[in-house]
Amino acid sequence: MSHTTLPQIAPCFVSHNMAIGGAQTAVLRYIETLPEWVRERTTLYCQSDDTPLLDKAMENGFSCGEVTRVAPNDPSSWFLSYGKLDGLPERPTSLVLHSWDDAGWRYFSKAYEGQTGMTVAGVSQKVMDRYANWIRENGHIDGGVLPPPVTEFCMAKGRNDPQGRIVVGWMGRPLEDKGLMTLPYLLAENPRLIVRAWTGAETAGLDYTQRVQGEAMEAVLKLARKLGVEDRLDIRPLDFNALSYRHRLEGCHVLLGNSRKEGFLLTAAEALSCGIPVVVTKTCGIADFIKGGHNGYLIDWNDNPKRLAKIAHRAILKAAKLDPVKCLASVDRLSLGSNYATAYRPVLANLTHTGLQHENARVTVGVRIHEGVDASFLDDAINSIAAQTYRNFKTVLLVDGSWSFGEKLAERYDLPLICTGLRPDIEHCSWLHRQALAQCETEFYKPLDYDDQIMPNYLERAVRSLDERGVDVYGCLLNTLQDGEITPRLHWPNKSLDTMFTGNSDDNMLPHSSVTMRTRVALKAGNYQERAVGLGADDYHLWYRIFKVGGEFFRDDEVRNVVYRVHDRNSLVIRRERFGHSNKRKQLLAGAAAAGIAAMPLAAQVEGEKAQKPTVVVAPSGDTIDPPHS
Repeated sequence: MSHTTLPQIAPCFVSHNMAIGGAQTAVLRYIETLPEWVRERTTLYCQSDDTPLLDKAMENGFSCGEVTRVAPNDPSSWFLSYGKLDGLPERPTSLVLHSWDDAGWRYFSKAYEGQTGMTVAGVSQKVMDRYANWIRENGHIDGGVLPPPVTEFCMAKGRNDPQGRIVVGWMGRPLEDKGLMTLPYLLAENPRLIVRAWTGAETAGLDYTQRVQGEAMEAVLKLARKLGVEDRLDIRPLDFNALSYRHRLEGCHVLLGNSRKEGFLLTAAEALSCGIPVVVTKTCGIADFIKGGHNGYLIDWNDNPKRLAKIAHRAILKAAKLDPVKCLASVDRLSLGSNYATAYRPVLANLTHTGLQHENARVTVGVRIHEGVDASFLDDAINSIAAQTYRNFKTVLLVDGSWSFGEKLAERYDLPLICTGLRPDIEHCSWLHRQALAQCETEFYKPLDYDDQIMPNYLERAVRSLDERGVDVYGCLLNTLQDGEITPRLHWPNKSLDTMFTGNSDDNMLPHSSVTMRTRVALKAGNYQERAVGLGADDYHLWYRIFKVGGEFFRDDEVRNVVYRVHDRNSLVIRRERFGHSNKRKQLLAGAAAAGIAAMPLAAQVEGEKAQKPTVVVAPSGDTIDPPHS
């Protein structure tokens, strides 16, 4: 359920077909890699009825927001993989290049002729090097390298055979450029070799492609019979399971990838992630991950399949002896089950325009929620952060509630976590922002609660105002979203900022929801107080202390760039139930006593999915608690 009328993050992946191949497999895996909140909003648009790969993936649990053969009406961005944009509405567009051979060059340069300003990534550095001039000449943005993730992380290498037999895995379409004709000659080199070749002719819908592949299959079988090695050429039909490769690789000793040119060569990456060393041509993108004598060997391509077989044979004999543990470790950064998210999700977030973490960040956004609130409110708050036109920020999740609840949300959004680990209480919210500010390493800090949303140009305008005016605290006016209707919040603030520094929180004219502040000044003033007191006295105490240490304030009354949502679990409703409708003088005094200006011990922090947690946490109540162990 959406609780907003603001623009929504809704990326659309566009593919020319979903038949079979590395490019199509990569699309499905990229979508699988997205944080859950993005994946639920993502559309996969296939521009062809040829979808056996997609159909099989959906049978095996693949899902996203929508799978369609009709272009969506209003995506927030396009993510192209051989797809075309003809007749589609203009949106921020990203393109992933999968190939660096001449055929790929002809397709990409023709299909995207006239396009400018796209964010372009490649599956390997070889691809990006080939297209570097093309990217520059067409005014595109270099989006970096984004290899497809591997789905396995296991040990599947075959045991040493007493007879010295070596099972060589091979996967690919039956084409000469894939090195198919090398296989019979390889078997003729050594009677102890067995080649398990996952291939087949019916792997694409185009009649021409099927004919060429069928002819190649006939030729390789004819050659195998001629050389007397047909009994050791174990040909198996290439299945359509894009999400699992282990069954193809189980028991192999080496994977051979002897293509003329490959943008990446996912099959070799999958083999390494199963502990199986590889022998691949230097013209494959995966070559960047191969260290000779460590996890495999690189060989030169040769147009003569007999000569290529001799080169491959020597490398295979050496590769079969390599340590599977080293093979597995070498692709740790490519594995969905290991560190792919850490290594490449930032690139993927940039390409889908859904990033919550950016390099060279100047602003930290601390977004808070308490357990018991519908998490869809947080979805919309997160959406408003990702939609910011300003891209130099990072985000931390602040959760008042149990560790299990907090860690589940942190995983959903792929965010570092600060968590109380306690039963939620409205008085803990100040403590959470206090910890986030104390740990803030950026120039500015922006608090945001689950019932707030910021307009797309909020951060851009806030940072520019802070820079140009040299002030320490930026704020703006608010809109209210209630019962599905957005209206200007007119009754407050209703006075100028210079009326508010009386020491009485009733005179506060600076909405907490709208603030971005200079970190060093807030820390100098004493940061947020430990516990929230009153309807907003905890915020006001910070503004007042910043004022007392010489901080300067600016409220941007020309814009209402924050939407404050009023609903049954809204903070304002809860605070009124607790503290009444007005801040009494005694509440201010109690808050001032609770506030202090000393820095408090840091909250427990979980830096993503794999980070370490501290062993001791000081809770808002003052109790010492032990967080759960990973």
